[in-house]
Amino acid sequence: MRIWKFCCSLKLAILVATLATFLLMGGSLLFPGNPQVFGSLDSMPLGHWLRDVAPHSSTSIWWFYSFVAMMLLLFINTSCCVIDWLLHIHIRWRKSGEYLIHLGVIFLLTGFSWGAIGGWRHIALPCTIGKLTPLPHWPGHYVAVDSFHPTLAASGQPTDMSSQVRLLAGDQQILAGEVHINQPLLRDGIVITPASFGQTPVGFSFTIEGKQVDLRTGSQIQLKDGRRLKVLRFLADARYDKNGQMLYRNDQLGAPAIEFYLSQQDNKNWRGWYFLTKAAPEPLAEVQIRPRQPIYTIYSSLTINYDPGAHVSAFGGVLIASGCLIALFSFYRKRARQDRPEI
Repeated sequence: MRIWKFCCSLKLAILVATLATFLLMGGSLLFPGNPQVFGSLDSMPLGHWLRDVAPHSSTSIWWFYSFVAMMLLLFINTSCCVIDWLLHIHIRWRKSGEYLIHLGVIFLLTGFSWGAIGGWRHIALPCTIGKLTPLPHWPGHYVAVDSFHPTLAASGQPTDMSSQVRLLAGDQQILAGEVHINQPLLRDGIVITPASFGQTPVGFSFTIEGKQVDLRTGSQIQLKDGRRLKVLRFLADARYDKNGQMLYRNDQLGAPAIEFYLSQQDNKNWRGWYFLTKAAPEPLAEVQIRPRQPIYTIYSSLTINYDPGAHVSAFGGVLIASGCLIALFSFYRKRARQDRPEI
């Protein structure tokens, strides 16, 4: 019984809340001096940060584990208070407002913990218009941007970014709509918002046999002598490793390379790479191929978050707001009857 009273004690709640506040305030002072530890807190769920970053920086985050312990004690204390209220509700029903606030705190902590463990976050995921972009943290799911229209100010800065977005599970569409800077797409804990936009090279314009041709992955061209030239792959920035294997570096235009397949009537087909900053391989030189300029496509960068505990936290917020209103009404009603004349 004494242990139960201690768990329900207001003094315990004040002590735990005070310690948690001081730990959080003191720990936040370490943020500026340790960007390698705390810089990623905003870009990933807390559960992922605790799993991937925290184990390698125990000397800088000991206070955080203490803060988590205090929050766990506060959760236990609040839960015990609510249970004790329910057991004696016939004589404590007048304090419904205060205990609704307690119950709201329980739901808030539960929802936040659920989201921290089971949620994920993609910051500024580049999505090429008209193509499916896989979600690394959600295997089998894709996001497609069907159209993109930026609105630019006179200075060139974007004032709005409108994207028609679809979310797919395999071939099945589960979410579709238009997103703007201040109008995210929401459903079941998923939040999609525009982050930025840009352009990325997808191919190259060439002069072949005196004609200008745009070539990208999958392009084919029929040559005058009956041969056919096909683009197997385009890499915006590539190099050979020490074993002679082609390596992709990034999507920024650096050392572009194209893998060609040249089919010939005598079945002496040729397949190979052409680094556009160097002379063309002999089979391609015969078709008088000359690079002109890169071909770009626009992409929209989207921030896509998933928080499975969002509804639980929202319900907790509704309970807290309702509890505050009931407690406020109850206080002034008692004060009007001079039940509690002093504030």
